[in-house]
Amino acid sequence: MAQKYANLWSRAAASLTALSHTQAGVVRWGVLILLTIVWFGGGFWLWRELPFSEALYRTFSAVSMWDEYFNAHEPMREVVRYAALATPVVGLVFAFSGQLGRSLARMFNLGARHHVVIAGDSAAALSLAQDCRKRKDSVILIADGLAEETALGLRRKGVIVFEGDATQLETLRTARAHHAAHVVAYEPDDTANLQVEAAVRRLVGDSKRKPPIGVHVSTRSAMLLKEAREMRSSQMRKKKAGPPPIDPKPFSLDEMAARALVQKESQTLLALAQQLGQERLHIVFFGFDAAAEAVAERVLMSLWSAHFEPPRLTVLTPDTAAEPGFKARHREAFANPEAWIADIAFLPFDWNLASVGDELLAMVEDARGKPTAIVVSTGSDPGNIHLSIALKRLCNSGERWPVPIYMRETSQSEFSQQYAKGDETPELDAYLLAFGAHQVNSTRTRVIDGALDQGAAIAHAHYNKGLGKKDAMSMRELQSAMRDWSDVLETYRAANRAVADAAMVKVWDAGFRPAVKGEKGETAIAVPADLLEKMARTEHDRWMAERLMSGWRPTDDGEARNNDLMAHDKIIGWDQLNEADRDNDVVQVRASMDVARLMHKEGFVSRG
Repeated sequence: MAQKYANLWSRAAASLTALSHTQAGVVRWGVLILLTIVWFGGGFWLWRELPFSEALYRTFSAVSMWDEYFNAHEPMREVVRYAALATPVVGLVFAFSGQLGRSLARMFNLGARHHVVIAGDSAAALSLAQDCRKRKDSVILIADGLAEETALGLRRKGVIVFEGDATQLETLRTARAHHAAHVVAYEPDDTANLQVEAAVRRLVGDSKRKPPIGVHVSTRSAMLLKEAREMRSSQMRKKKAGPPPIDPKPFSLDEMAARALVQKESQTLLALAQQLGQERLHIVFFGFDAAAEAVAERVLMSLWSAHFEPPRLTVLTPDTAAEPGFKARHREAFANPEAWIADIAFLPFDWNLASVGDELLAMVEDARGKPTAIVVSTGSDPGNIHLSIALKRLCNSGERWPVPIYMRETSQSEFSQQYAKGDETPELDAYLLAFGAHQVNSTRTRVIDGALDQGAAIAHAHYNKGLGKKDAMSMRELQSAMRDWSDVLETYRAANRAVADAAMVKVWDAGFRPAVKGEKGETAIAVPADLLEKMARTEHDRWMAERLMSGWRPTDDGEARNNDLMAHDKIIGWDQLNEADRDNDVVQVRASMDVARLMHKEGFVSRG
């Protein structure tokens, strides 16, 4: 059974919050209306032979208990009497019961522990809060300026909503953040999210927390995410004996969406490239916002196949700053031609000023070759939908580019749910697939549980313990590999995330694909001996690309590896490696098989 983040008091507070804001109000009014109908309906029926004013007077008089009612023995008069007495009493009780429930919820919340605190009122924050409640977690949402109806809807589901500034100590103290299991900072400003982490750190102080409080800090800037992660590693190197009171976990929804897309679609792209007779995977981007850049990074770090040349990217954008900005953020990926240079080209195109037509496709083909896939991420959902539809029509005209079109969507729309669901036809044609919606991305599984890092933890365990030289890991060993992941420095985390993202590529290279429903798959697969060295060579090339994309550089002649300066002595060609270093690449190839096993428990079948 999955762990629930709550204790008895926080669970009681959540239940009372839901109870005092749900259909109870409808029930209360229904009871009052029914009692009133019985009272007045019965009274008028009893005194129906009297004038209206007299009947009304005697009906009201049921409350005063005069003789006509006090000594009543007639059933209808008894009913009217009790309805008249019950109506004001029940009305008063119901009037205070909602407020009473809210007051009790606040009281019980004073003892809340092991719950989830979410700071922010964005759609992603609300999505996470609701998903945690589905998992029976106790959730406190700190939101400043949340719409009244939205707050009411959340409270009806048991989410405790506080208004206030989450960067302030007293607000976090009220939310019991210093006793929470997880705190998620989802403010719209990256700086505010870092301030939330700092405030939690001050609030906890030197108090012991076992396990430590997970503080998940959302960042929109890729560079800030990298710096926040490096800062975490620096803190880990200097930490005192014993576990720290908080465990900072910076994350990016754009990166999560990109990693999930690469993991899910890598085999589709490899199979299509083979079918189209292409030499390499070639991804064409329309637009290059933060989400598109995240996809570009993951492709360059992970989509390396032993059967194809290194991946190629082509970016069509009206933003003249996109190319220098990307190259500045990934300087080492362009400054070391002896190791690797990222194959990415930026071509000017403004879809607001020019239509998407055959001449555009011809220009891309002439300059860069035909694509394997298209990514549309212009910065706005309506713009992405409009451009994706136009591209699908154009690509399918004469089967010009029969490729998947990955359409970025921040929030699921009716269009994507109906028409951008992936390939639903057996023909070779262009189709739409939406990715990146917060309903799919901002979930407890991905944000809090870190599901996308499970494969990375296994890859690290393989490398760190040399498990690839042994038999395949058992499923229990695969699950337990996550235990040590929180102690892994960020530089190793980044490297192993790319290994995990590349796992399905290696499974494809080895000749396997995931089993589909109705197929009997193999749960333990191995790399054919005749492919092992070739795949290990490709893995080393992929690893060098990832290191260079992450800001590492080769060492100078005779220079030793320096983690602080991000200089690595193994960023050299395969032929220059010693046997031990080559074995490490073999280990990572074999690790991919176990990573894939965890991701696809139904097993694999031969793709031949």
